[in-house]
Amino acid sequence: MFPVIAVAIASLGTVGALNALLAGRQTSSRIERRLRGVVEVLSKSNFPLSDAVLRQMRELSSAEFVLYDESGVALASSFAAAPAVLPPAAPTRETTDLKLGSPLQVEGRWYFHAVAVLPARDVGQSAQLLHVMFPVEEYQRNWREAFMPPLVVGVVTIAVVAIVARLIGGRLSRATGQLENDVMRIAKGDFAPAQLPTTDDEIRDLAIAVNRTAEMLADYEQQVRRTEQMRTVSLLGAGLAHEMRNAATGCRMALDLHAEKCGAQNGDESLFVAKRQLRLMESQLQRFLRAGKPLDDAEKREISLTALVDDLISLVRPSARHARVKLAWTPPDHDILVLADQEALGQVVLNLLINAVEAVQQNGDDLPRVIDVSLRKLEDGTAEFGVCDTGPGPKNSLESALFDPFVTSKAEGVGLGLAVAREVVEAHQGSIDWSRTDGRTSFRVVIPMR
Repeated sequence: MFPVIAVAIASLGTVGALNALLAGRQTSSRIERRLRGVVEVLSKSNFPLSDAVLRQMRELSSAEFVLYDESGVALASSFAAAPAVLPPAAPTRETTDLKLGSPLQVEGRWYFHAVAVLPARDVGQSAQLLHVMFPVEEYQRNWREAFMPPLVVGVVTIAVVAIVARLIGGRLSRATGQLENDVMRIAKGDFAPAQLPTTDDEIRDLAIAVNRTAEMLADYEQQVRRTEQMRTVSLLGAGLAHEMRNAATGCRMALDLHAEKCGAQNGDESLFVAKRQLRLMESQLQRFLRAGKPLDDAEKREISLTALVDDLISLVRPSARHARVKLAWTPPDHDILVLADQEALGQVVLNLLINAVEAVQQNGDDLPRVIDVSLRKLEDGTAEFGVCDTGPGPKNSLESALFDPFVTSKAEGVGLGLAVAREVVEAHQGSIDWSRTDGRTSFRVVIPMR
């Protein structure tokens, strides 16, 4: 606020100088009007101009008067004793032309001196010279009375402005200092909202903007962390999937050799499911661990979602029977076709089915172990796949982050199943969500139909 105060002081100095000049002119004009009136009265009066008359004029005008004849003899004076000789001055014949002249010193006091010519009163009488002397002290007093009040008002105004500016500047300084601390705290990674000022002004608006920025930065940080996590998983998964796929391939070949030696037929369900699971592991292991990589549109083709779900349920049924879980699934009457990556979408379906089996296994013997699987067309041209189980559901602390990477309540889980499922569904322009109602947990996948 110092520039504001400096401008105010400079303005006061400029206005004060102009006011002093104007006050001097107004004071001179006012005194000259007063003296002209007195001189005009004296010039037109019929009574003799004596010392008493001039002293009365002095009381009215605060000026001293001395009357001389043309020879320089003093005829009357307002002084106690008329000055013997006064300096010559250019006489004024017209009353309207009377002005304060140069200062002179008389009996130790300084006066502004002017001379007026009074017309002759009688025939044959000569004109007289009236010396008018206005005290410099009186002039200065009148000038101060005209000049000082505005100056005092200006000084008081600047003092008030300075005090108010100091208060406002102090409040702004404290508020901006607090905002600076908040911004530095945000720059260090602490995105907690800043405390808003109580006054509703621009500083409060700025604090609100800082809080919004902090919220956006917090969201960006979460996105960056999630991207980095996915990238890390992708790098680790490439090598891990290669080794595990080789092991799965060797295991499947061993089963094939065992089936040939034992003469097992295709009707052996357990051997058939084991071989299917191994082939599924080979084809989907790397996809499960490639979280974060986008799906290529060239990989999508028209598939039967009904056949895909029915095929994957046949793989899960043995596990469900072993866990004493009732798996209810009734295929729709009509085929549902979608444009999708069959392996990626199958991974989503299988992951939801396995999660449901593991969830209901947590129920005791006195609680039902039921999984309902549904597939239907919606009126908006989309297909809805749903898995509903009677398990205990996710923990309350995980509800808002259930689809985030590395979020899991399983002791042996890594928290990637639902994260990958969401990315796969979103890559198919679909959506996935979940809900908990009447003791049942439902997961719902919606994707566009072909």
